[in-house]
Amino acid sequence: MDQKPGLVVSIQHYSIQDGPGIRTTIFLKGCPLHCLWCHNPEMINPKMEVWYNARTCTLCGKCVEVCPVLAIEGYLEERVIDRKICLASTGCRNCADVCPTAAMEIVGSQISVEDAVKEVRADASFYQRTGGGICISGGEPTLQADFTREVLKQCQEHYINTAVETCCYANWEVLSDVTQYADLILTDIKHMDSVKHKEGTGVSNELILENIAKLSKMGKLIRIRLPLIPGYNDSEENLRKTAEFMKANNLKYIDLLAFHIMGEYKYRQLGKIYACSEVKEPTALDMDMHRAFFESYGIEGNIGGTDIDPM
Repeated sequence: MDQKPGLVVSIQHYSIQDGPGIRTTIFLKGCPLHCLWCHNPEMINPKMEVWYNARTCTLCGKCVEVCPVLAIEGYLEERVIDRKICLASTGCRNCADVCPTAAMEIVGSQISVEDAVKEVRADASFYQRTGGGICISGGEPTLQADFTREVLKQCQEHYINTAVETCCYANWEVLSDVTQYADLILTDIKHMDSVKHKEGTGVSNELILENIAKLSKMGKLIRIRLPLIPGYNDSEENLRKTAEFMKANNLKYIDLLAFHIMGEYKYRQLGKIYACSEVKEPTALDMDMHRAFFESYGIEGNIGGTDIDPM
């Protein structure tokens, strides 16, 4: 039976932040969360989207002429794209195909399980020397569960270490089915307060925390990731509750991810508004203090993604 292809934003080779060693990370498109600070907004929508870079646009008008659903306006001025109309269309690539300066680009492309595994296996020599492997990230891998499960399964069959980065906001049957083929699970705890979690991500945290606890009971190797957003989740109370939850569920490792605004330009290219432009990035001292806080609970802390062996 033919496997359903995956909708991929990119495949990153030589990744050192998505698990121990050098990894090949497959970033899938589509996420059930809408985090206000997300620096990869192109991975949220589960459909192909159009990037528009006004700085490289020559206003030639070719994209306006070829759009079959008339979603592009502004023949002699900066383009305005009706995103709803565009997303509701069949996903044609006309505008990107005719754009002479790549001001219009399509985000998202399909790849078969076979081709994805081939790309991963091509980097096998790096894995052997560094203890790396594959990581499937996103977006949210459980939204493309069949593709994710089969890629992880086949990689394990080729003795490649497997990691999956998931928000854990998924039906347990789906999550457990996918993660059975993961040697390592990377997952976020964005806030311990359900109301605050929903304010920042669009969903409550009950299902997420419940699933993390279940994965831990299965004996899965888990690294918690905490994106530190000043003024949102960096209070001593929230950090304490996070540490207590981790201790109660035998979760021993945490990666502290500093908020940054490097993805702000992506919102403009997708016709979206970035909600965190006024948030200040935490200092190196702030991050060191947060790491020391978790280590006082006996939790191994790491600043940034991990390139160390968590065993």
